[in-house]
Parts: sequence; structure tokens; C-alpha cells
Amino acid sequence: MLSEITVAHLSTLTYRADAVMKVCWLPLSGIYWEDELPDMGDLRSMPEEDVHQILRLFGTRVRIWRGEALSDESQMFWDEMRAQVRAWAFFQRLTLSADHQRAQTEAEQASTVVHEALLADVDEVTIRERDGVQSVSATFDLTKDQGAPRKARPWWQRIFRRNGADVSLS
Repeated sequence: MLSEITVAHLSTLTYRADAVMKVCWLPLSGIYWEDELPDMGDLRSMPEEDVHQILRLFGTRVRIWRGEALSDESQMFWDEMRAQVRAWAFFQRLTLSADHQRAQTEAEQASTVVHEALLADVDEVTIRERDGVQSVSATFDLTKDQGAPRKARPWWQRIFRRNGADVSLS
């Protein structure tokens, strides 16, 4: 169950047909609409467990979009959350148009590229999964290779270069 503060925030996010679709590489790895997610300040004010539940809902919705059957536990979770915040715009988009499906697939692929680039030089990584939500912890040894030359481009430039765009800040 979500806390009262989270239910209050989510209940204000009502469906708008003109809401803009957006892409989120981290943490959602997919598409969402601007009327579905609280702004970052509101999200940070919510209890961590509630944010975890919201992320779990987004993951569950992707499975629904794919036509995957939900486990009994996932279906019960979905139904409970839906009953708790019935007016939330998030629950109004349970099917995707062909264009939105294409955007979702592209967002998932781009998210994979981002994750790979972020973790390319990691010395130790730990991935935990709880209720379908993954948490990634990465450790970088900044003291290794102190005498070695630095890479030509930082990670964020390598990400965009892989996708065909050459990014420069000059």
C-alpha cells in the first residue's frame, strides 16, 4: 500500500489526452507520459518504499503492453495499486499504438546502451532485484591506472557516438 502523501500526489496526476510522451533511460528504461510521473521534487519527497512501488508498477505495465500474463502476486499488486489511485493517468494507458510500441522498443534498446556505457569501466557491480525492480550498485577504483593516459572521450560522449551522433561541448 502507498502512503497517504504518495496517494495524494498521484491522485493529482489525471489523464490528459494532449500529454507529451517522454523517454526515460534511467530508471524506467522506456516511455511514459508527462501526466503520469510527479516532478522530481515531489518524487524525492515520497517514501523510498513508495518510489519502489511506483517503479514496480511501470515495469508491470510494460509486461501488460507486451501481452504477458501476470503472476497472481503481480496481478494482486496491480489491482491493489489501481484501486488506491484510480484517477492516476498511469492506469489510462494500458495499450500502445504501433508508434508508441516502436518508441518503447527504441527506448529499451537505448537504455541498454546507456547501462552498458555507464558500467563499461566498472570494477565491481552488484545487481539486486526485488519485486521486478532492479537496483544496481557500481564501484569504480579511481586509483588504478593512475599513470595511464585518460580515455579520449567521457562515457556520455561514447553513448551518443554509438548512436551515430558525435557530441561535443566546444
